[in-house]
Amino acid sequence: MTFSLRRSFVAAGLALVLAGAFLILGAPDTAPRPAESSVPAQQSADTTDTPPKSTWVQRQLQEMTLDEKIAHLFVIRLDAFFQNADSPSYRETVSLVEEFGAGGLIFGPGRPMMQVTMANDLQEKAERPLLVAQDTEWGVGMRIDEATSFPPAMALGATRDVSHAYRVGYVTAHEARALGVHQLYAPVADVNNNPENPIINIRSFGGSPSLVGTMASAFVRGAQQGGALATVKHFPGHGDTDVDSHINLPVLRFDRTRLDTLELPPFRQTLDAGVQSVMTGHLALPELAVDSVPATLSRPLTHDLLREDLDFDGLIVTDALNMQAVTRTFGVGETAVRVLEAGADLVLMSTDPWAAHDAIRTAVTSGRLDTTEINDSVRRLLEAKQQLGLHDTRRVPLTETRHRVSRRPHEVLSRTVARESLTLLANGDSLLPLTPPEQYEALVVTLTDSEYPGTGDTFVDHLRDQPAIESLDTRRLDPRSDSTDVNEHLEAAPDYDVVIVPSFLQVEAWKGSIGLSDRHHDFLEDLTQQGDTTGSSVAFVAFGNPYAPSGLEPAPDAILAAYGSGESSQRAAAQALGGAAGTPGRLPVTIPDVATKGEGIALTPVAPREGLPESVGMDGRQLARLDTLLRSAMLDEAFPGAAVAVGRGPAVVKLDGHGYFTYDQKKPVTTDAQYDLASLTKVVATTTAAMLLYESDSLELDVPVARYLPDFAQNGKEAVTVRQLLTHSSGLKPYLGPEERGPSRAAILDTIMAQPLTYTPGTRSKYSGLNMLTLMHIVETLSGQSFRTFCQTRIFDPLGMHDTGFYNSGGVHSWVVPTTDTTGTRFQGTVHDPMARDMGGVSGNAGLFSTAEDLARFGYMLTHEGRIDGRQFVASETIETFTARADVPNSTRALGWDTKSPEGYSSAGDEFSASSFGHTGYTGTSFWVDPAEDLFLILLTNRVYPDDTDEQISQVRPRAADVVHRAIEGPPRPLLPGPSPDGSSN
Repeated sequence: MTFSLRRSFVAAGLALVLAGAFLILGAPDTAPRPAESSVPAQQSADTTDTPPKSTWVQRQLQEMTLDEKIAHLFVIRLDAFFQNADSPSYRETVSLVEEFGAGGLIFGPGRPMMQVTMANDLQEKAERPLLVAQDTEWGVGMRIDEATSFPPAMALGATRDVSHAYRVGYVTAHEARALGVHQLYAPVADVNNNPENPIINIRSFGGSPSLVGTMASAFVRGAQQGGALATVKHFPGHGDTDVDSHINLPVLRFDRTRLDTLELPPFRQTLDAGVQSVMTGHLALPELAVDSVPATLSRPLTHDLLREDLDFDGLIVTDALNMQAVTRTFGVGETAVRVLEAGADLVLMSTDPWAAHDAIRTAVTSGRLDTTEINDSVRRLLEAKQQLGLHDTRRVPLTETRHRVSRRPHEVLSRTVARESLTLLANGDSLLPLTPPEQYEALVVTLTDSEYPGTGDTFVDHLRDQPAIESLDTRRLDPRSDSTDVNEHLEAAPDYDVVIVPSFLQVEAWKGSIGLSDRHHDFLEDLTQQGDTTGSSVAFVAFGNPYAPSGLEPAPDAILAAYGSGESSQRAAAQALGGAAGTPGRLPVTIPDVATKGEGIALTPVAPREGLPESVGMDGRQLARLDTLLRSAMLDEAFPGAAVAVGRGPAVVKLDGHGYFTYDQKKPVTTDAQYDLASLTKVVATTTAAMLLYESDSLELDVPVARYLPDFAQNGKEAVTVRQLLTHSSGLKPYLGPEERGPSRAAILDTIMAQPLTYTPGTRSKYSGLNMLTLMHIVETLSGQSFRTFCQTRIFDPLGMHDTGFYNSGGVHSWVVPTTDTTGTRFQGTVHDPMARDMGGVSGNAGLFSTAEDLARFGYMLTHEGRIDGRQFVASETIETFTARADVPNSTRALGWDTKSPEGYSSAGDEFSASSFGHTGYTGTSFWVDPAEDLFLILLTNRVYPDDTDEQISQVRPRAADVVHRAIEGPPRPLLPGPSPDGSSN
């Protein structure tokens, strides 16, 4: 590429940054007041090679003295935690801004509002605007806890999705600008082809130059579209080293041919993408620079290679000058002089800016440094500031920060990248996923190089939520652990079905190494070998360093690479172990003795996962109106509490408890609170049982009931069919009164068998509990099992619905939400329906108790063509057969289920489609499914407490359905932030 063409890319990139900056910050405000000069009064402005005064940049160059220009190239560091304005550390920073005249600032860790406050304060104090930078390789959350953290670059590489890298760059820039940051020290363009690299590792997109270049370039384009300067690092390539440059100087004995083949291609790609800044690395290449000094201090590497050969005219910033790769060899002053001699523009984190300034001034005076190059560096810096709009607007309104940082769409992107990066490297005996109906007693042994006791808590918490995990115990091995701990963990392991071993190995500056310690390595090998004998399976999850399982012999049964260790990665990995997330990632590096680049065992998600509404094309703010609706209903005493579940596509996007068990407000409703489902029993239990028998050819729909129950043929019912029972068109009356039911379960069934018809079967539909009691009787007759046993073993256990079932009448259970009948009798664990109660609590019309959590799994199965946990529970054709509207005059009934009324009132509201099916229960429950949108809504209330006369639920149900349906914005896929890489909308 020619020099002029490269410059055109740079100019285009700056224009893109400017456009993004104005999108984020809005119109300029009043220009800041000038501060007093930071140089002695007797000095005059430096006029050497100053261009004519025409633009803001040119005016500044003309007005600045040489000392001001030198100081302007320094970038000073400040943490964004609270500091009193008069504290020594903050006053020192203020001095470096006001008196010294530093032109740049880099923020370390801190808090969002504190960072903005400090940035605004220092911008006001600075004579010229500060260029504020921050390390943001995996989002602003890398430094600011409350901001969005993304999985690291290697996770992005594992997705192979360029749009993810672009959007991560865009969001990072968007949040950074709202926090007063203009320059991102990201992305990393190093090719991590050395498994022993202690400082790059997961910070790299991978081990392939093309992959790294493609992903890094996408990040650059996104970041600069988002209004920030991207900084690609660590030139000319820090990937093939086993030395941490924070501690010592890596020496890479590569020639130019090798560099052109492996290290330089990603940098070339990012330069072609218009990157505005490059950070040089502290690494020596003696084959290219004879003096063996770091690239940061090497003119052959910085000026000759980057400026001349690669035609780069953007900002060049050094890596931090407090790192021992440079401080071991040169003093503060000499280091500063050498970085400018090398061709750098910005002097990052000098340990003594005053001394460094003096050394540079002396070098200029002696002729060692050329003022032309200093002017060029200042010009580049000022041009960047002008393009960012800093000459007009320095401050960030605090309101912008609260509205632009850590937005829910940003979290959706983080979780999406985490899920799509998961890479399964081994899965012996198809150990994963761990799904029902199997139940596992699990042990988690966390291996960590940190002493922080909360390491891995998010992973464990979400692992506990997986329905196949019956019990879970936790242990850990950290730097404080000794051989006694190891032996105790090994002795305990055989008591468990599966031992899950997450490793948390972080890439950290000044640590010098990364990988399993010898103790952790030996423990894993012993654990796996022991498991081969005892039968306990071992699943290893690598958070952070993916090379951790290298060299393990024998290897664990399952190996999963998550790359990141943040909450998104921990959640995704736990979901993958339970089948709620897939493993679509492909390894972006080669892990010796484990897997090669590009490999990965792809598992698809087979169970519902907890997710944000935006992850499946829904508006979370609109969906939150459901909370408002339910709170309002509770204030109106429609019911004392409610549990709700909303699912769409692969995710349950709302699973909440509201209010209390009763109006005394002593026990809050949770998502695992059991409700009396009332007539939802008819569809969840009885109809589902009929579906299973229908599929097995045990039950035919269009044959007389009398074929299965000969006694049913009494009183003209010999021609009534099973289908007519399911469509409530059998001719049976709705209910048996107390005087009709008889003293026992058998007596009730005999009474039903002897019932006469009340209308001609098939001519109309009249809702009847007797139909479902008859179906229950058929299920028991055909299966040879009690209805309770059939439902438990054939429906609830296979679906992982562990808190669903029947209770014998007369029992009291504190975990059940109470109901009350018209006489004021309270029931809590005994069914509310009198006929079901007289049936002993187990009936086909009512009696089932369940939770929002369990019913969400049932809803997931219905919206996924009958599949869940990797198994076909019921055929999709069977679901279609039973949920299609039946051919009964003036009826909306399907088989067991109801469908939405085409006109007039429907508890499904106005928005659910015509293909929707559902049911309601007398106690205040409802369950609706819209297959056209892969959507389900479950609402559980005890509206029959403290009496069963309140009818407000009839208005709450359709309003709730409309609120949920109106939250749909598109197909059930993630609504990701920012423009797409091709410029189209999301």
